[in-house]
Amino acid sequence: MNQPDDPAQPFRIYIDTSVLGGCLDTEFTTWSNGLIRDFRAGRLIPVLSDVTAAEATDAPEAVRELHQEMLGLAGSLLPITPTVLELVAAYETRKNRMPRDGRDAGADAESALGDYSGLIRRHKRA
Repeated sequence: MNQPDDPAQPFRIYIDTSVLGGCLDTEFTTWSNGLIRDFRAGRLIPVLSDVTAAEATDAPEAVRELHQEMLGLAGSLLPITPTVLELVAAYETRKNRMPRDGRDAGADAESALGDYSGLIRRHKRA
């Protein structure tokens, strides 16, 4: 979650297709629809990526329509850049060595993220 530089600006929240699909799933509908209401009311700004756009293509029609609505509120998609691909590769390399019970997974994730680990520490404090 990005904290805006201007406190009057709404937070920008990255959402993936699980949030959109959650609007249709009784287990997650309360939380997903609540988040969507906040986007519609302008209290939060949705952030979507090329990945969510690709995933939405094969999703049920209601999810595709919701994706289009959120894209209208977001204004643009985050592109997949070389830096993103490097981060994914680093994560994939490390995740195979993470303990199944989650112990030390946070430290291992920070190690995999390298230069991005400062972002994790800042968000842990928030």
